[in-house]
Amino acid sequence: MRPKGISQIIRVGMLSAAALLVVSSTGLGRDIVEAQRTGGQPKPPPTMQQGPATLPSLNQPVIVDPMRVHMDQERAKAMNDDRHKKLAADVDKLLSLTNELKSDVDKATKDELSVEVIRKAAEIEKLAHDVQSRMKN
Repeated sequence: MRPKGISQIIRVGMLSAAALLVVSSTGLGRDIVEAQRTGGQPKPPPTMQQGPATLPSLNQPVIVDPMRVHMDQERAKAMNDDRHKKLAADVDKLLSLTNELKSDVDKATKDELSVEVIRKAAEIEKLAHDVQSRMKN
């Protein structure tokens, strides 16, 4: 059933609102009838629990666990040491590759370069960029 005009749309809206009012008021009516039967006030809606289960306010100090702080510092130090060792190993590898490249270029003639020399140069470039980016971070 589709509404055909504005008056029918308003009529359907009014009927829907009336039906919603009837359905929602039945719950309120039960509370009022129960309050009259018991001779008291209707029950208030439930409130948020007060006490230790509530969230701390922003003004309360944050408790810092010294053991956790120490563990975090140790983990950061270990990660930094590992990073330094890997950088040192990569720099040593970079040095050996550049020395090999220099000796290969010195052995080659003026007009020829081997595929091995080009491959080593590409490997050196890649390793140098990798080391540089890790040093920046």
